[in-house]
Amino acid sequence: MSVAIRQAGVEDIEAMRDLIARYAREDRMLERSRDFLLEHLRDFVVAEDNVTLAREASVERGVVRAGVGAPGRDSDPPARFMGCCALAVLTRELAEVRSLAVRPEASGRGIGGALVRACVAEARRLGVRRVFALTLVPEFFEKCGFALTSLGRLPEKSAAECPVCPKRFACDEHAMLLHLDGTAPRPLVPGEPVGYTRLFLGREPEGSR
Repeated sequence: MSVAIRQAGVEDIEAMRDLIARYAREDRMLERSRDFLLEHLRDFVVAEDNVTLAREASVERGVVRAGVGAPGRDSDPPARFMGCCALAVLTRELAEVRSLAVRPEASGRGIGGALVRACVAEARRLGVRRVFALTLVPEFFEKCGFALTSLGRLPEKSAAECPVCPKRFACDEHAMLLHLDGTAPRPLVPGEPVGYTRLFLGREPEGSR
């Protein structure tokens, strides 16, 4: 499957909201309202399957098979929304990759990595020096070049947004950090608590096993 990453538009809001809500019901990410998505629309990129664009490229090369149809005709399937991700700039030096979601049937095809790379590229363009993510799947972000660190080293997040987060009493997310200058972040100290609830509230997250 060919996938394109592009800037989100208002036509994507319902698809983004529905996908994020699906994972939020599984307690895997924060829900985002339509108003939130509209307000932060410029932060988001989306992935869509690129069937039509691939067909146009084939036409230009003269390799479209008979019966497939030409671009723009009714036989062309519409591009399908496959996932989304946002880059939120918190300070001049720090940005967060958040609201990363890929349709379950498209998992394992590199779409999540492509979305993260698009956000990191935007952070570089903006001149941000560090990019972080809070995640329940640290291994994924390690593959994207991030390193496990302490949420305590990200006060721009832990002191400003985490205290009012609806999951603050049940947070066991790992903080992953990427330095865009190529240096390695200071690693997590062995035995250091993971997640806002353990680190700042001094207790196990609600519902933890």
